[in-house]
Amino acid sequence: MDFPVVEANIGELVGDISEIDRFTVNHQDPDVTGNCPFFCLANPKIKMIATEETWRLLQHLRFTPGRIHLANVAAKTRFSIAAGHDWQVVPTPFCHFRGAMAFYDPEIRTLFSGDLFGGFNRLGGVHLIATEEDWSGIAQFHEIYMPTREVLRYAVQQIRQLRPTVETIAPQHGHVITGDLVSIFLERMYDLRVGHDLLADTHDEEKLAGYQEVLAQIVERAELSLGRAEVLRRLKNTNIDDDLAQFIAFEGQTIVLLRDGYRAVTRVTSRLGHGERLQFVVGLRSVVLSACTERDLPIPPVGAGIEAEATGNME
Repeated sequence: MDFPVVEANIGELVGDISEIDRFTVNHQDPDVTGNCPFFCLANPKIKMIATEETWRLLQHLRFTPGRIHLANVAAKTRFSIAAGHDWQVVPTPFCHFRGAMAFYDPEIRTLFSGDLFGGFNRLGGVHLIATEEDWSGIAQFHEIYMPTREVLRYAVQQIRQLRPTVETIAPQHGHVITGDLVSIFLERMYDLRVGHDLLADTHDEEKLAGYQEVLAQIVERAELSLGRAEVLRRLKNTNIDDDLAQFIAFEGQTIVLLRDGYRAVTRVTSRLGHGERLQFVVGLRSVVLSACTERDLPIPPVGAGIEAEATGNME
């Protein structure tokens, strides 16, 4: 757990954790809630704000806040966090949990959005404020972890109705979104196909040509370091249990995509990056992100977990 670091940071800002009156919990995932027991031990009077659906699972961590406020938009759309200072509860169901709830501070016009609008950082590109280039990581995060475009559209509609209008979106992952990017990213999120939507997209024959071009760019990048012969050796290896042979074939020295480009790109990237230096893996991942974004293709999950393989030599 990273609570000592969190506690030290809080100390620099407000003096002591006892000065924290309450905390919000968007949903029950361990990366969000892992430090909750430590907060309650360090400050037994601290209050927690969460939805009933979230608390139903969160209670099994066996921690006890000083008081629990259940955020129920049907009963009350606002709650006071200080004298004369209210927050608004913003329902974002299934983004990506049934009980997910965002919180809006109209005084500073900031939406604390939870995992909604979170994203993968580009390795070596960790920074606080989002830029245009960060959209690809946001899109990939949502394509993997959000269930359908319809739930995103519902959430975006809730956000657009807030008054005064939102100037800053602060998610739990990735970057803080400010300025013109707030409206730009809201528009893109409204049209983004994710999760279940992609099950049909990944089998769409019209997208096969696009993924073939992405595959060619991955191979071209890999050949700069590995050479053509080694790339072919890795992709032709039949001792790896990943079903790659179902998705690609070889016509002489040419790699041909047969079907399901989404899964094929994931497997090819994993094979070529396995055991290589992190810089090489990051290069392959960047090719996938940029090439898919340029072609408006669903971005395969080539980021999560692949770095863990970048340690030694491939067998």
